[in-house]
Amino acid sequence: MEVDIIITIGIVAVVLFAIAQGSRIIRTGAMHKTLRRSIEQGQPLSSDLVERLDKGSEPGAIDQRIGFVLVAAALALITAGIIQGDAEKIRNMATAGMFPLFVGGALLLRLWLVRRREVEP
Repeated sequence: MEVDIIITIGIVAVVLFAIAQGSRIIRTGAMHKTLRRSIEQGQPLSSDLVERLDKGSEPGAIDQRIGFVLVAAALALITAGIIQGDAEKIRNMATAGMFPLFVGGALLLRLWLVRRREVEP
């Protein structure tokens, strides 16, 4: 596999991680700002309000999102190899796409199994 492909995949992974962490920090900062304004205005803070503010997305939503992104990245790698047309490049790109494909598929399969278990008795 070519070095530039590995470097590009690494850079994309770091950028995605940075975006996820940045959005988490912004979300937490907004929650703290809201609580601070409420306290400064003298409004009583109930534990129910704090729990609702701190409540994240539904369980499994992050796994589902990451799973879909990994599967899409794998399909993009495989498609890029097919577009290049050379048999060696197709094999290299398909090989590079297998890791995100299996990890994304495993995340989606795990989420599906958990939800299926919750529905059935």
